[in-house]
Amino acid sequence: MMLHSLSNLKSISQIIYTLYNSDDALEEEVHITKFSDKLHIKKESSESFDPKTFLNAETDIIKSIVYSRKASLISALEKLSRLKIIGERFASNNMIRGEKDTLISYVSILNRAIIQWGYPVESAFQLHNELVQEIELSPQFLNFFQVIREITWHYFKIVQNHRVHNFLPLHQRIKQYIKEHISENITLDDIATALNASKKTLNPAFKKEYKITITQFIRQTKIDTAKELLIASNLTLLEISNLLSFSTASYFVKTFKEITGITPNHFRQHFFDEELHL
Repeated sequence: MMLHSLSNLKSISQIIYTLYNSDDALEEEVHITKFSDKLHIKKESSESFDPKTFLNAETDIIKSIVYSRKASLISALEKLSRLKIIGERFASNNMIRGEKDTLISYVSILNRAIIQWGYPVESAFQLHNELVQEIELSPQFLNFFQVIREITWHYFKIVQNHRVHNFLPLHQRIKQYIKEHISENITLDDIATALNASKKTLNPAFKKEYKITITQFIRQTKIDTAKELLIASNLTLLEISNLLSFSTASYFVKTFKEITGITPNHFRQHFFDEELHL
């Protein structure tokens, strides 16, 4: 569905380009970074396939994934996107089969890299099998490089989460878990199970670092998230309450007032007025 939407967006962008420039739209990929200035319309050019350049880009991608370097990964993917992979590595008589073989090979390379880095072998093979099955069941790829990009970022996030949940100090892992699951009804049992830690060690480790209990931090984080939703959305109090797993809307309002001193409605109605007078 995402790839289908991206394909539609390209057609819409070409229509906008034609209207804006009074000229036929380009067939190449176009990125508009500043709509009011034609000088910022950049035409992407593809480079001929070069094995050495491809290998360097692939190596940079692997390093970026295993060391969780986001900026480096963006740069490496940008370098890879300029190469003409299509036609050079695909099967000559079966484009779809060639695309699938290339994606499966790419997944295998990334899988081997994260295993060597220290990612659990069983989990890595499960990930590999799920991705290969998804690739094999796909009838076509509307934007082949976008699929490569999505697979790459999927591996990046998996390794990043593994690093957070296994190598950071316990208090940081607790904090990260709460932020990632703030929409849920979080309990100490949930945290202990997810982090493979003793329930008795959670609060001492957390309170020593942050001077508050885990329950207090959960309440505070839920209210901070509620503030963002009150400002940036038109969700009702009941919808926000349900989204953040409060037992009732009235309990949400009570908790909000205990922490902030005002009701959610008052916060929503007067937030911008108060900000302007700071």
